[in-house]
Amino acid sequence: MAKTPSTPLGALFSILKKHGHISYKDLAALILSEKPLMGGTSPINRVNDRTWISRYLVHAPVESVKSDYFIDCEKCAMRIVARLKKRMSNQAIMTMIAGTAGREMVTALSHRGQNTAPYLNMLARLSDNGEFRVEERVEIAMVLFVTTALSASVAEATTRAFAFAEEIHGSPVATPLVTPHSKKVRDWDVPERSVTLGLLRVMDGYVMGSPHWLDPSKNSEIEVGAFATGKDSLSDVADDVSRHHARIWHDDAGEWYVEGTGSTNGTVLVNGADRSETVVEPPADERGGWTGEPVAIKPGDELVFGKSTRYVVIAGVR
Repeated sequence: MAKTPSTPLGALFSILKKHGHISYKDLAALILSEKPLMGGTSPINRVNDRTWISRYLVHAPVESVKSDYFIDCEKCAMRIVARLKKRMSNQAIMTMIAGTAGREMVTALSHRGQNTAPYLNMLARLSDNGEFRVEERVEIAMVLFVTTALSASVAEATTRAFAFAEEIHGSPVATPLVTPHSKKVRDWDVPERSVTLGLLRVMDGYVMGSPHWLDPSKNSEIEVGAFATGKDSLSDVADDVSRHHARIWHDDAGEWYVEGTGSTNGTVLVNGADRSETVVEPPADERGGWTGEPVAIKPGDELVFGKSTRYVVIAGVR
């Protein structure tokens, strides 16, 4: 059975336990409110109830977690920072939030359908912002981190973190100047995967749909055709593309090639650098005596299958 992705609150508990050495019970003691709920019991009185913490906080659906369970996000953040500083440096705390350890929070937000870009952008700006001392950056980042967890809302978290920066530290989180020595706090910004090629369909100057990525980790070829049914086949084509029109594959060196497979209307590659055309395979009625060879494809090239199905070759990370 697949593991259920963490909620943002679950990610907070998980990250602080694994990397900050704060147990679930101790974290609950730092963030739960003393105010009684409807039944007369305050959340803080549940701090010794491991089942309640697990069911109603760590593994609870986002919609069932009540904001009344917690003290103010800013106060939560300051308590957590104070606890972490007993055994971690400011830089270590910042790295925990914004580095690889913090990826679990980003994943949880993504599963919630949240746009994670503002969250990541704010962490990046805090990483080397000369407007704040390192301890101030840690506090602002923790407000962002904790508010994200308690609210499951990137919009609320960034708004409160910005407000905290101005109200407590007297300065906004400004756009950093670009310098040759600028650093990234997100150490997973450049994935540990090689760049691969993708095919992006265009029609009348408009992009049609999402890229069809070419997976270099697979040894199987990619079939192009109106009735190509393989898992990675390319069948988003016009009526003049044959049932089995062409194939795309890579060699042991990772170079990608296209080759005709006896189509009716042929295939042409348009060079992205000089716009010259290479016939991959001519139309059937012009093919007498023609012998074809695989043609290498590069980013910027265009592949024209038949007369009207055009794909631009792009480079990227899947």
